[in-house]
Amino acid sequence: MIFNYIDMLGWFGFLFIILGYYLNSQKKIYCFYIWGIGNIIFIIYAYQINSTPMLFMSFFTLGMNIYGYIEWKK
Repeated sequence: MIFNYIDMLGWFGFLFIILGYYLNSQKKIYCFYIWGIGNIIFIIYAYQINSTPMLFMSFFTLGMNIYGYIEWKK
């Protein structure tokens, strides 16, 4: 198996997003920071693999993370 840094970037983003889901289920507001980091990593990953749908989905989800954080703070 060849070590691929781009694949590792994708897995790293995945772990942040999964951790964000877990923290959200525990009602921790900082889950949005973790989700945001994961989505930023996925934006970089999607750009690297030339996946336009994943790129747009990650931007949209990052926007929803910001929106969710603002709503939770109210």
